[in-house]
Amino acid sequence: MTTIAPVSHDDVQDVVRAHIALQHVAYAHIADGGHSRALWGSFERRVASLHDEVDAAAEARTSDREPDAIHLVARGDRGAVVGVVAAFRGVGQWERELFGPAWRHAGPEWCLDTLYVMPGVRGAGLGLRLMDAALPGRRPAYLWVISDNVDAIRFYERHGFHPDGFAGRSGPSWGDLDMLRMVRREAA
Repeated sequence: MTTIAPVSHDDVQDVVRAHIALQHVAYAHIADGGHSRALWGSFERRVASLHDEVDAAAEARTSDREPDAIHLVARGDRGAVVGVVAAFRGVGQWERELFGPAWRHAGPEWCLDTLYVMPGVRGAGLGLRLMDAALPGRRPAYLWVISDNVDAIRFYERHGFHPDGFAGRSGPSWGDLDMLRMVRREAA
């Protein structure tokens, strides 16, 4: 049985390794070699950032508030990470920096920032379980997806997300790939 739980400090390194590995697997066929190097080069920074976000989420829960960032990990029967998801309230600073004056707000206050499932468990509903856990009640949200990731686009469309017309390139750290923004405006 696959379990889904909030990321703890004990999970952080496993989650970051899995996240980077899954990003590499998802985009290796369309990204250049520098993409993988950039991903693995960000490991220490990502670990430190995730530890900070775990602390912030614990503090929010202690104060009976919903955290501004939700990080969940799915583990398989034997304890290995088989999926990761993250959502946050607000807008990533990278968006404003990347798009500059052309940037415009998507509308919803939540962003589905991360959703990856190991290839061996795809098609079993884990991606939807993770997304629903991070965005309960089919919460309105937006996300960014690489335009060539057709399977991901189809998955998101089946679950209420649709391109909103805002698109661009991912920037050099992501191989300068075409990407588009998808939005789910109302809970269905």
